[in-house]
Amino acid sequence: MTGELRRDERAFSTVVEKVLAIGLVTLFVSLVSVTVYGGVVPDARTAAGEQVSERTLATAAERVQQAVPPNTTAADVHVRVDLPPTIRGAGYEIRAQNRSLVLEHPRGRLDGRARLALPAPVVRVEGRWRSGEPAYVRVQRMDAGLVVRLETEGR
Repeated sequence: MTGELRRDERAFSTVVEKVLAIGLVTLFVSLVSVTVYGGVVPDARTAAGEQVSERTLATAAERVQQAVPPNTTAADVHVRVDLPPTIRGAGYEIRAQNRSLVLEHPRGRLDGRARLALPAPVVRVEGRWRSGEPAYVRVQRMDAGLVVRLETEGR
């Protein structure tokens, strides 16, 4: 009878060992998942979002500057600008302010500003683009000089 008890105890200890091993593996996988998805992955996504935000703003500023003809006081230009529909999974807005473009994003860390290098005949830059809508630059002659407008509709 004593021999039977020992075999039963050994069988029981093997089961306990396997259950503990499975529990430890599950705990380890859970901790790694929480660490990765709670810290590393969101930080990487935000860093990538910052790069996309900077690139979007630089591209928008470049397109606005290219739309303005150099050394002219008379122009009627209408140019399409391609912008990403979202940055870091959310919509954003680019607006003109004091001869600069300002990108506003729900995550303040992704906001930005780019100063426009425009010729002297440009007297005003105005308007705004919202992500997901078509974006156009329009340069028109007014009495005082050239006006650059950020528009969301074609001609």
